[in-house]
Amino acid sequence: MMEPQNIVVASCRFYHQHNLADWADALPATASLTAHDRVALIQAAKHGFTAAFAFPPFALQMATFDRLVDETARKPAPVPDNQQYREPFLADDWSRTPNGKVLQRTDDLGGREWGAYLFLFSPNPMKKCWGLTGKQIREQFEAKDWHGLTVPEYLVLQRFFCEKQGDHRFFENPQDDAGAHALWLIDSMDDKNCSVALGNGRGINIQAASINNRDRKRAALAGMVAPM
Repeated sequence: MMEPQNIVVASCRFYHQHNLADWADALPATASLTAHDRVALIQAAKHGFTAAFAFPPFALQMATFDRLVDETARKPAPVPDNQQYREPFLADDWSRTPNGKVLQRTDDLGGREWGAYLFLFSPNPMKKCWGLTGKQIREQFEAKDWHGLTVPEYLVLQRFFCEKQGDHRFFENPQDDAGAHALWLIDSMDDKNCSVALGNGRGINIQAASINNRDRKRAALAGMVAPM
């Protein structure tokens, strides 16, 4: 079973290295989970959710969103030049022109609103989600009480994995060797649209697509939220 304290320590280290010390300060010094949440950790592992990261309360994430973008999607990373970050493309609609905004709902977030939490997730895409619409993926997740990524979580994790792997593959076992990824950010979704992300050697692109849109090359990441 994953050890919560080790997850918190590793997450804090990342935040301190990326000018997000207030995120680290918002995490508990000692990770304390209820008996119910520890059972949830065991169940998460059975579902293949063998990776985890600690996050501060959602309100803090959104209050510092501009700095988060700077630190995780704009500043250079220790990666080869052909994988280096460039100016990110952000739009809260489907567009050829960025507007610097993102679509991210602020309620019904599975407890992220209540305080610091662990996000437990699979390091690989969900096999049964390829080619589905965003709406179909959401329904599949809801039936199992799973959660997808929010926009802030995605930004943190893509940077963490990029620095670890040296490119933008994101997943532990990617579908190909392109060093890129395309993802539904399911827990950004409102009743009409959902943020989708693309990461490759040209940088990070986040736009909002219709929940009825489908793309056979766009993956979905599933996980569970465990409040701390």
